[in-house]
Amino acid sequence: MIAENDEKKRSKLWRIAMTVSSVLIIVIAIFFGYTLFTSNPLEGRWVNEGSGLVMRIQGNGSASIEWPDESDGVVELQYHVDLKSKIFTLYQGEENGTSQEVYDTSAESGFAAENMEGSYDYSLEQGELTLTEREYGDQMVFEKE
Repeated sequence: MIAENDEKKRSKLWRIAMTVSSVLIIVIAIFFGYTLFTSNPLEGRWVNEGSGLVMRIQGNGSASIEWPDESDGVVELQYHVDLKSKIFTLYQGEENGTSQEVYDTSAESGFAAENMEGSYDYSLEQGELTLTEREYGDQMVFEKE
């Protein structure tokens, strides 16, 4: 073993090992705590079973919405999530009201984008996302894939 007959060296090595492992445990706990409280719980691919609507929420503030009955029905929108109030907001362009061109410029997908724009209260339970429209109370339920 290391420092077999020298009790001082073994004691010093033991203190160093315990200090390094304690610091490492604290750093790992801080990392996981930080990612737990600052990550976006809505990121991923969500599917509405009834309508077949697919919503992909990415970490960079953009979301793509795809309708299955349209061949080119992918609409790119921006989003904002308020984790404290549990509000999910979808919008085109900038939040301050300036508009941005939608990637798919067909009239049908423009209409679809207008249908999805707005603020929703969200509820997330066991891989099921429920979006409740804040004005009218309509609900959409999505399953995580």
